[in-house]
Amino acid sequence: MPTTAYRRHSSPASPTHMHNGWRAARRAASTAGIVVLSVAAALAAVIAVATHLSRDGAYTAFGHPVMTVLSGSMTPVIRTGDLIVDNPVTPEQARSLQPGQIISVREAPGSQKIITHRIVAVKVRHGTVSYVTKGDANNGPDRTLRPAPDVVGVFRFAVPRGGYILAALHRPLVLGLLLAGVLLSLLAGPLFRLARRMDAPGDGDWRYPPAPEDWPRPSSRGEGGRL
Repeated sequence: MPTTAYRRHSSPASPTHMHNGWRAARRAASTAGIVVLSVAAALAAVIAVATHLSRDGAYTAFGHPVMTVLSGSMTPVIRTGDLIVDNPVTPEQARSLQPGQIISVREAPGSQKIITHRIVAVKVRHGTVSYVTKGDANNGPDRTLRPAPDVVGVFRFAVPRGGYILAALHRPLVLGLLLAGVLLSLLAGPLFRLARRMDAPGDGDWRYPPAPEDWPRPSSRGEGGRL
């Protein structure tokens, strides 16, 4: 019996499916953005609280000394307003530093004022190690020798303008708003899902008519329905 072959044509992607794909992508991007902002805000809050509770006139966060630069003596490596993050040093490490390293050291023994300069020479007198330091932007070295026990940390990196941000975070109003933002970002997802469930259409709710594919279909036998 002769037959006729029909070529099946692939139908283009349904606009509904494409719309759902874009909606899922936007939802994923929104969720990722909320997570990133929440983590950043939480980290900033932890650093603000940790540095605020530090003692001995030096801020510390996660065991690392952090300081705000108040002058431009180390320009261009470190600029005014930058936030310095140092590596902590043990007494043995403080006696083994080399020229070229940038250190944070107390201005005088027992002083709460700390300066960050570069080591240009090492002096050893009667078994005591001291350092000659100099600001990169200064014309000459510091006049005062820096004893090894006064070294607070070794420079690791600087956060541009981070000192201004840290100073703002120490204000109660800013810190309170930051913590409130973290809390709201954590609650936003569950509240949004709850609102969507409450707003979802129920059975018999004709404010949301059924889609065409959900309409009743006629019988395949061609029989009419009975009244």
